[in-house]
Amino acid sequence: MEALIVNPTKQGAQEIAEFFRQQCAERDAEPLVLETSAEDPGARMAREALGADARVVVVAGGDGTVRAVAGELAGSGVPLVVVPLGTGNLLARNLGVPVDAPKDALAAAVSGEERRIDVAWASADDGEELAFVVMAGMGLDATVMANTDDDLKAKAGWLAYVVSAGQSIVGDSYRIRVDVDGRLAVERRQRGVMIGNCGRIQGNVEVFPGAKPDDGILDVLAVAPRGVLGWFRVAGTLLSRFRRHSPPDLGHFRGKQVRIQASRPHDLQLDGDHLGKGRILTVRVDEGALTVWTPR
Repeated sequence: MEALIVNPTKQGAQEIAEFFRQQCAERDAEPLVLETSAEDPGARMAREALGADARVVVVAGGDGTVRAVAGELAGSGVPLVVVPLGTGNLLARNLGVPVDAPKDALAAAVSGEERRIDVAWASADDGEELAFVVMAGMGLDATVMANTDDDLKAKAGWLAYVVSAGQSIVGDSYRIRVDVDGRLAVERRQRGVMIGNCGRIQGNVEVFPGAKPDDGILDVLAVAPRGVLGWFRVAGTLLSRFRRHSPPDLGHFRGKQVRIQASRPHDLQLDGDHLGKGRILTVRVDEGALTVWTPR
């Protein structure tokens, strides 16, 4: 049996479901198609697929659906295939999966190669641990996610995040302490901190140079721009393909465990999902926990 977990609200969802059934018929495999809902982006569906002894689970949707399913498959050994139907499609980008041709992505991955990647687990204010596979954040990037208009995102794609960033960039910094592997990395007034399991985001921007989803390491970026010029330095550094040194406005650290503590509650996000506000975010990496199939 092969399972497909699909977000029915995404453009192309029904087409990819029919293509999946056709592909299963060609392989003499029994298809199991499960649709996500507004209340559950994929966790229950992933458990249902595991309970049905699916030999592979295909997830067709956005980053939120991928995150929900990946968290349930972590440690199971059952391979995950990512078919990007969302706006960011960040894990797909970092795995080399075609993001503009869902059918090609499915066909290439199913006939591709097996790879084990890391899963990160985050806890806000000592609450329940939640999985993410690309990036977590406290502060500005999470505020951008929270303020992005869904209707604009459906029409303009990732440019909706640019609009939200322009609206959110003006604001107060606040004191944040960042500990990496139990040691103080930085403590100062900052606009936010990002923690990456992967390196690339939309526009092929490499936020964390050299970061890979299977290196067993978390990358941390602490953003503390000093005035308007500071924002230009931050933007120039992130957009540069030939980064050698980070300006004082950025702090880049690496480790397996990260703890962020802010002076007041601020926005939190996991793989683009806004989690509300919190003062403490702790993250650990689960090395090689997720099996994925990727194009050769």
